[in-house]
Amino acid sequence: MTTTVSQFIFCLAVLAPGIVLWPPTVTLAQDQAVELLKRQVAEMQATMKKMAERIEQLEAERASTGNKIATVEQSVKTIQSAPSALNPAIGMAIDVTAEHRAKAGGDFNFRAAELGVSASIDPYARAYAFFTGSKDDFEVEEAALLTTSLPWNLQARAGRFFADFGRLAKFHPHEYAFVNTPLSLERTVGGESKADGVELSYLFPTPFFLRGTLGGYNKIGAENDRLDDTQSRSWSRFTYLGRLQTYFDLSDNHSVELGSSLAFTPSVRIPSDPRGGDRALTGIDMTYRYQPLGSTLYQGFTLAGEFFGNSERVERASGARRMFAPAGYVYGEAKINREWAAGFLYDNAPSLMSPGKKTIGYSPFITWSLSEFNRLRFQYSYLDDNVREDKSERGHQFFLQWTTVLGSHSHGFGNR
Repeated sequence: MTTTVSQFIFCLAVLAPGIVLWPPTVTLAQDQAVELLKRQVAEMQATMKKMAERIEQLEAERASTGNKIATVEQSVKTIQSAPSALNPAIGMAIDVTAEHRAKAGGDFNFRAAELGVSASIDPYARAYAFFTGSKDDFEVEEAALLTTSLPWNLQARAGRFFADFGRLAKFHPHEYAFVNTPLSLERTVGGESKADGVELSYLFPTPFFLRGTLGGYNKIGAENDRLDDTQSRSWSRFTYLGRLQTYFDLSDNHSVELGSSLAFTPSVRIPSDPRGGDRALTGIDMTYRYQPLGSTLYQGFTLAGEFFGNSERVERASGARRMFAPAGYVYGEAKINREWAAGFLYDNAPSLMSPGKKTIGYSPFITWSLSEFNRLRFQYSYLDDNVREDKSERGHQFFLQWTTVLGSHSHGFGNR
């Protein structure tokens, strides 16, 4: 027993220092491990920060490189397209009809092949020209310069062009909603308002569209034979024009276009009176359009008309006498869908020599658009004629028109 107690006391004496020293030693080791982990975490954070900075640098360099590449690609495209940018856009319209007129018979009528070219000259002007060939002749129908950057909302045009008189006279016949030029337009204006001269237009700074035009020309009208384009003459024998035109929306689906025109020639000579006299041709035009927003251009309705007043001294059996001839036309066209449209034209065309004698025309028509550039149209016309100037302007008439546009022809088939 004594031996056992002595052994226990001996063991306790040996182990006591270790028991007393053990906790501080363990605590010190733990602190060292924590410090080590802190240093490792700090080093990792510094490394990650450097990596993030490098990534941002690489992204910036890539963006800069991408911009440089895009700039180079754009420069290459510009260089590649530069030669073609100097070339004019070219297109052609072909217009033919098969006709039957009760008083004149039948005809396959090659009405026109119209070649059009247009291009920008520089930042200040552009030019366009139309060359027209028909069964009768070949002519330069239009060839004009048009400014693009004049100050004060001004725009100038010079050369041969369709003068800004009225509405329909400024369009080529293949652009009409119907087949033929109204007789009222042919007898008063001379068909298309072709003119050699100069125009200046001003766009008023109004909340709606309002434009004024002033012009001076040798004459107005492709079929106007009162004056000779090829001869010099007094400035009093030139034709001067003033026009005011506006457009505004009645609502999202309804719009109205209005215009008034005056073409004045101070002196027109006639055989029986060398002194001659002035000629004043006035015009009022209106266009109403219903265009549902949801139908793009495939549905809608257009109602349009023009009213003319021609005042001039004319040659009569009793001598020269001033006569006033009122004339005009009105038509409506309904666009049924993308392919089909139908309408009706009423035309009142007096004789300028004897305004009491008139030709009244009634013309229903239907149009089939195979595409935007290929179109067939059938029209029936009845002309109640009391003027008796041309037998082709009398009685029942039937027309089948085929019109095509190829290339970059600037007219297209606009909603007229």
